[in-house]
Amino acid sequence: MLSIRFYVIFLFIIFLADEVCGQNNRLPERIKNVAIILDSSALSSYAPFELAGEINSNFKVLGIGEQSHGTSEFFKARMSLIKSLVKSSGLTKIGLEAPFAEVENLNAYISEGKGDLRQILKSFRLFNYECKEFVDLVENVKLLNRSVKSPLTFFGIDMQTPFQALQNLSESCSANSSATADSIKKLTEYYRLLDNEMYNHSFNKGDFAELLELSDQIFNNLSRDRAVCLEKSLIRKSIDNYKQFLLLNNPENSSEAQATLRDSLMAENVVNELKPGDTIAILAHNGHVQRTPNAYSKSMGFFLSQRFGVQYQCIALTTSTGFYTAFTPAAGKITDKNTIPVGKDGTFEYEFSKIQKPMFFFKTSTVKKQNGAETLPDKYKLLPFGLTDQPFVSGNLLDDFNYVLHIEKTSGNQSFYLK
Repeated sequence: MLSIRFYVIFLFIIFLADEVCGQNNRLPERIKNVAIILDSSALSSYAPFELAGEINSNFKVLGIGEQSHGTSEFFKARMSLIKSLVKSSGLTKIGLEAPFAEVENLNAYISEGKGDLRQILKSFRLFNYECKEFVDLVENVKLLNRSVKSPLTFFGIDMQTPFQALQNLSESCSANSSATADSIKKLTEYYRLLDNEMYNHSFNKGDFAELLELSDQIFNNLSRDRAVCLEKSLIRKSIDNYKQFLLLNNPENSSEAQATLRDSLMAENVVNELKPGDTIAILAHNGHVQRTPNAYSKSMGFFLSQRFGVQYQCIALTTSTGFYTAFTPAAGKITDKNTIPVGKDGTFEYEFSKIQKPMFFFKTSTVKKQNGAETLPDKYKLLPFGLTDQPFVSGNLLDDFNYVLHIEKTSGNQSFYLK
């Protein structure tokens, strides 16, 4: 009798285990039911994806993310998405996670052929843009503009460097107020001397107080000097860019407060750029574009979702395996052989690999609507600017993003700093 009881209990445990496993295995099937299987060969030719009707055309702003800043296929997929969106949604502007004063030079290059593209990208002070893939993206946009009624333009949403903004102000003052122009040049030199502190957002309170005092003097001079063309859009943007830079680098901010402030300012810059009739795509990290707070702070996408509601949408670009480009401390340089951490059971990437397709796209709401109460994964990959020992964060991709574009195996981008 006792052995029969143990046998019944054993069968019940097996039944529960099978039920749990069955529940967890349903997600790949649910995704298969709705996913658009994409031709991975489109990446090499930057061909538009066939996604007619899949992306809601009522959006005003669409965030197009990336799981790491150093993945070759993500740059290519974004260009294919841009071409698709120009056709389906009348895309007009592309926002970049880069300083907005510097990005203005990118538009001059595209529309007038002015400047050297590599030097323009170097001025961003973000090595992830200095790669063959982003050059190809820019050149593809330049070529695309020849065949569209309203040419695409870029704009920056970030504020992490002051140099181009200060240069613009200095040039506007030179003919009218040499004293103000000299003060701006002096301030620029201070920043060059404090380059490491600026790059790491680590000014000490004494240095920052001096920088702020000199900056306030310049702002006061600008407001008194009516000869300066403050009505010009470029000058207004440069002043805004520099003021945001100061806000971001105030040493009174904690790291979490700084992260939230940066994302809120990026969202503000998107809102300010949006004009009647515009349809905007934002190229930034998944952690910035997601419509919920990310693992570290409130995200840009969170603020945009609050402002625009369903007219803000976002796409996560994800991968399961391969390599990515980043600064590698052990090597002391940028390398393209940093291994992408493979997701284990309980991660979305682990479930995506079960679909066994090189590339696919799905709308998260259609997966959520399917009947089923299975236990969903509670972690996904989030690779920051450099390497990390905690690549998986808590979250639900189905809640955090409107769409997912998954590329199973990816490679590091072709950075100009590879040796």
